[in-house]
Amino acid sequence: MTSQSSSSSVQHDEKNNISNDQNAISTNLSENIRTVVSRRGDRRIQVVTSTNQQLALEELGYKQELIRSYTWYEMFGVCFSIMGLMPSIGSTSYQAFSSGASSATWGWLAGSVGILTIGVALAEIGSSFPTASAIYLATWNWSPPKYRNLISYAVGFTDTVSLSASVCSITSGCASQIFSCIQLYKPDFEVTNGKTYGLYAGLIIFVAIFGSMSSSINAKIQNLSSITNIFVLLLVFIALPAKTHSNNIPFNDAKFIFTNVEKVDTNWPSGWFWLINAFQPAVWTIGAFDAAIHMQEESIPKERIPGRPVLLDPAASPASFGIISSITACGLLGWLMMIVLCACMGPSIINVVNTSYDQPITQIFMYSMGKKWTVAIMSLMAWSSLLMAQSCLLSTSRQFWAMARDYGIPTKRGSEFFAKVWHNQPINSMIGSSALSLVLGLMMFGGDACSAALFSLSICGMYMAIIVPIILRLTYARKDFSPGTFYLGSFWSPFISWCAVAFMGWMIFIVCVPLTYGNQLDKNSMNYTVVIGPGFTLLAMIHYVLYQHKFYKGPHSNLTDDELIELMGEDGIDNIISNHEKYAIEK
Repeated sequence: MTSQSSSSSVQHDEKNNISNDQNAISTNLSENIRTVVSRRGDRRIQVVTSTNQQLALEELGYKQELIRSYTWYEMFGVCFSIMGLMPSIGSTSYQAFSSGASSATWGWLAGSVGILTIGVALAEIGSSFPTASAIYLATWNWSPPKYRNLISYAVGFTDTVSLSASVCSITSGCASQIFSCIQLYKPDFEVTNGKTYGLYAGLIIFVAIFGSMSSSINAKIQNLSSITNIFVLLLVFIALPAKTHSNNIPFNDAKFIFTNVEKVDTNWPSGWFWLINAFQPAVWTIGAFDAAIHMQEESIPKERIPGRPVLLDPAASPASFGIISSITACGLLGWLMMIVLCACMGPSIINVVNTSYDQPITQIFMYSMGKKWTVAIMSLMAWSSLLMAQSCLLSTSRQFWAMARDYGIPTKRGSEFFAKVWHNQPINSMIGSSALSLVLGLMMFGGDACSAALFSLSICGMYMAIIVPIILRLTYARKDFSPGTFYLGSFWSPFISWCAVAFMGWMIFIVCVPLTYGNQLDKNSMNYTVVIGPGFTLLAMIHYVLYQHKFYKGPHSNLTDDELIELMGEDGIDNIISNHEKYAIEK
């Protein structure tokens, strides 16, 4: 079949609609071969019915520029590595324990359930749009035509910044763990903002170098990271209770673990302070799980039956499996770890939270295990944090690259530069995302309040980005959603998605609340997330209206008609059209 006959076939389909409300295939093969016209008119939606994800990517109009090296368990490794249970629990140990042991245990469990609903909703979207740009691509497809460019650009911009903030918070947490190890041997060692940023910058450059290596090497690094995280977790599970017992230190009882409520360094009422802190450790730890979405163009999927979703097949939907399985694993294992920590931490929450060490978890280890064991475990946690940062920067660079490919990076030249791929690696985007993380890291010179905002921005920004396509799918585009390889059905899918929207709305509000109020609230205790989070989204909208609208028009195909035919083959295009007709009849 020639390009001309392909267009004729598509035009013939447009003139002979299968039913009155049936959608017609667009005539532009290179840009819209799988883009169909909505019942509302010229607004376009996406229906993925191809037999594999690489074909689906080409149907979306994108070249396969990256190498598919990630199996389903390596996609799990990407998410599980970024979550990094022990290092993340260490980095959030102040929030975990400052409102009591019950906050650490029940808050983690409840937060994990809420996060799982978000993961399921996001996994469905990712399977429908198997590309690195899935989040803002879905937003563009499901938004009102007049505003879809603006809305999708703001979503893509916010998601990119939030991922970079995740890199910042993980890497600065790694720096804190390294300094905690130093303080164990040199108690008079002073940690300054300059020292922290210097180490932070060095770590960013280090992981960027490794992230620029081949996909096969980075896939193996994800396996190493998963193994390391599991090893550290098992080590603490075994060693902490064993050393607590051998040192004749009494364990805290179940009443303390599950009912203890405190309020440290705050004037909020105990109940409200509990709500502010309870969910944040789980939400920050089990975060950035959209990383699997941004790595989709490098996953290795198996062939599947067109138009037939499955519940959760790891091989058919590697990204969806990676998201859901990693959230589930971290939710359960993290809850058990919180119970162990609360049992071994001693009777005084105040002594743990107000420790002289950089992280309260260091105080727990010192109390139960002594200096040598603490240094050993904290060193392993720092190494795990470094692997976490590498995984997070890897996925951030893919989102950065996807935005550049669609002319979403400020200035046309900037987009073209960062979209360039060298030896099947988006090295320029790795440089760009690393530079963005270095710039955001400068916030730590603003003091503890600004540093805390980096942690919160990774939550607030991510949720502000992904809540938009989920709401659009449930409301404006509810009749236009076409399931991908993972779908829970017409009842459970929207029900879980609405639960996800409610939980994200609650968390966006919570992470913006300061830890004190009234006379105690000053520039050092202010929560700047309320300014920084929405501020970046507003900045994106202003930039789009004033300048970027000249270049960003939504998803931008980088395939010509001839390239599409060459990549997919004439039989592939025939299959697209026949699969679409068959799928439309079945609907």
